[in-house]
Amino acid sequence: MNDNRRSFNLNRKSPLYQLFVAIMIILGVGVTLSILLILAGGWIFGSDMSILLKSAISPEAGDTIFIRYLLIVQDISFLLVPSILIISMMKSDSSERPPDFKIPQLKDIGLVIILTFCIFSITSFTGQLNSAMHLPGWLSGVEKWMTEQEDKADKTIDLLIASKTSGTMIVNILNIALLPAIAEELFFRGVFQKIFYNLFKSGHIAIWVTAFLFSSIHLQFFGFIPRFILGLIFGYLFFWSGTLWLPIISHFVNNAVPVIVTFIQGMDNLNAPVDVSLLHQAIYLPFPVAISFMILFYFRNKKISR
Repeated sequence: MNDNRRSFNLNRKSPLYQLFVAIMIILGVGVTLSILLILAGGWIFGSDMSILLKSAISPEAGDTIFIRYLLIVQDISFLLVPSILIISMMKSDSSERPPDFKIPQLKDIGLVIILTFCIFSITSFTGQLNSAMHLPGWLSGVEKWMTEQEDKADKTIDLLIASKTSGTMIVNILNIALLPAIAEELFFRGVFQKIFYNLFKSGHIAIWVTAFLFSSIHLQFFGFIPRFILGLIFGYLFFWSGTLWLPIISHFVNNAVPVIVTFIQGMDNLNAPVDVSLLHQAIYLPFPVAISFMILFYFRNKKISR
C-alpha cells in the first residue's frame, strides 16, 4: 500500500517530471471530464457546443444558461479537479493536510482587499494602453481576427455579467468570481508556480513565468498587460505569504466587484467611455501604485522576519 502511494507521489520527482505529469493529468482529466459534463449538460439544457459558433448569443434562446454551465465545466474539468489531484500528489507526506492553505490573519485579509482595490486603477490604466497597441502592418490580418474574437468574447461576458435581480447577481458572483478564483489560483499558483520554482530555483522567475502563462491562456491580446500584472501580484502574494488563500481572496474581489457594480449601475454605465484622460489617470496613478508596493513589501518583510 505504501509502495503504491510512493509511486504516485511527485514530491521527490524532478521538476521536469512533475511538469510532464501535471500536463498529462490536466489533459487527460480535463478532456474526459469535460466531455462527460458537456454531454450531460446538452441532455439537461437541450443545447450543444454549436452555441459558441453563433455570431450573437441570444438570452431569449436560453443561451446564457448553457454558456454559464460551460464556464463551470471548463473551470472544474481543466483547472479545479486536476489541480486538486496534482497538489495531493505533490505533498511530502500522504498523511498531512495539503500545504499552502494556512488561514491568514484578518489584518492580512484586509490589506489584500485594499491592495485589490488599488490594482483596479493600475489595470484600468494599463488596459487602455494595451488596447491602443497595434501589431505590425504585415500582421494586420491577425490583428483583425484577434479584434473580432475579443469583441465577441466581450459581448458574451457582457451578456453573462448583466444581472437585473439579486439572485442572478449571486449566481454571477459564484460563477464569475468565486469558482474561477479558487480554480485558477490552485492551477497557476498552487501547481505551476511551485513546479517552476523547483525547476528554476528562483521565486521571481517562477512568478513571472507563471504570470505570463496566466495572462496568455486567456487568449486576449488587448488585455494581456493588465492580466500579466494581476498574475504577478497574485504570485508574489502567494510567494511571500505562504498561503494560497490571499491570492484567492484578491482574485475573488477583482472578479466580484465588476459583477456587483454592474448590478447596481447597469451595463450601460459600466461600458460608458472613461471620461478621465490617460494623462490625468497617470497623474493620480502613483498613489495606488505606492500603496500596492507598501502592502506587497509588508508581506515580503513578514516572510523575511519569520
